[in-house]
Amino acid sequence: MKKRKIWRKFFYYFFIAILAVGLVTIGIDAVDHYDNLSDSVVGHLFFQGADAPCPAEMVFVPSAAGGFCLDKYEAAAGRRCPHQEIGNQLMTRENLDAPDCAPESRAGAQPWRFISQTQAMAVCAKAGKRLPTGEEWFKAALGTPDKAAGWGADDCQVDSNWPSQPGPAGTGRNCVSSFGAYDMVGNVWEWIKEEAVDGVYRGRALPATGYVAAVDTDGLVAETRESEADQNFGADYFWIKASGVRGLARGGYWQNKADSGLYAVYIVSPTSFAGTGIGFRCAK
Repeated sequence: MKKRKIWRKFFYYFFIAILAVGLVTIGIDAVDHYDNLSDSVVGHLFFQGADAPCPAEMVFVPSAAGGFCLDKYEAAAGRRCPHQEIGNQLMTRENLDAPDCAPESRAGAQPWRFISQTQAMAVCAKAGKRLPTGEEWFKAALGTPDKAAGWGADDCQVDSNWPSQPGPAGTGRNCVSSFGAYDMVGNVWEWIKEEAVDGVYRGRALPATGYVAAVDTDGLVAETRESEADQNFGADYFWIKASGVRGLARGGYWQNKADSGLYAVYIVSPTSFAGTGIGFRCAK
């Protein structure tokens, strides 16, 4: 009888100890993921299914407006699309016309290229999403390494430093933002839901083409320098054509080297442009 009581006490205190350790571990994990609770143990327990802040293929980014979801990876043509590796704009057109074709955010998929800004808006809508605003794109990209030299196979692809150009989503394991979004810098430029008209963006005249020297709260250039790269902005570059309606693309592509980065913006192409080095990702 005495031995039985001893064993009961032993298992009781053992259980209490295990429970205490578990609660402390969950608490520490929740603190570590306070900006993105869905990635924590608590998030996986309580935010699965319909109550999750974001679908599994997206990351949650907190903001003053309450937060938003952004594709974890550059958008790829979905597995129900007629063409999954896009080689020209006709393939994009045929995908857009296919009823069951929608973009997907998944690791290892090739980015959907040869798509105009207008078409990117349309295909995001087919997935129940939209293109991110400039502010959203910049916030989601924060924390992504913006190196000015020495790019390796695990870094963002800005110097043809992956085995293929463009490379499959998530190839560079170090190319991830603070919120878990991959490839925000390099690989392909990304369309956002913004445009400039005759060099004016949201009522503000934009500076001339040059190295980024100052930015606004959306991470969009406010001042440029003609010939001196500013390391405070990753030696990033700003391109603009100050006539007509021009769509905005951000981040750079696989050959921009130090010119690419968090502050790199391309405002040269019309919204109808569809080329080899430009893709997109969706928000919600």
